[in-house]
Amino acid sequence: MLAIVAKLKAAEGRGGELAGRMREIAEKVRTEPGNHAYAVHQGKDDGDLVMIYEQYTDQAALDAHRDHMKEMGVDLRGLLAGKPELEYFNME
Repeated sequence: MLAIVAKLKAAEGRGGELAGRMREIAEKVRTEPGNHAYAVHQGKDDGDLVMIYEQYTDQAALDAHRDHMKEMGVDLRGLLAGKPELEYFNME
């Protein structure tokens, strides 16, 4: 199983909007085959920081998730202050 921690920095003052958009997306992502978790968190001390915790059965499920995001037309460019920071973990 694979886990991902994604940190997204919103454009100044747009953290609530980014978190809300990611929560909408999360409802659809959780229905993907091979997805075990997709939890959206907004920073306690920095409201413009959004963290997403994700779990997938394997690399194929993660690849399918990425394709699904493209199919949904997810475009966060106007909400983000920079490129998301991604950390990958193997789960035993």
